[in-house]
Amino acid sequence: MGKSEKIKWQLLLLLAIGCYLLALVTQQYLFNVVAIGLAVCVYKYGNPVLFKEYDERKKKQDEEAYKIRAAVQTIIRNKTL
Repeated sequence: MGKSEKIKWQLLLLLAIGCYLLALVTQQYLFNVVAIGLAVCVYKYGNPVLFKEYDERKKKQDEEAYKIRAAVQTIIRNKTL
């Protein structure tokens, strides 16, 4: 998964957005169908490529928040500081 893979998914996402905007302007429902199809494809297959760094960062933050939450719950249960 290099830069070319990421560029491919970004272009597909841009194409989906373009189809959506074109559908809004022209009121042609066919473009909405194409935009939805492309968006589902990008969401299902392109999400791990496009948002890999974000997902890793978010997972790390969630793990840290879980540890802090567990520690606070332990402190509250034991009523000690």
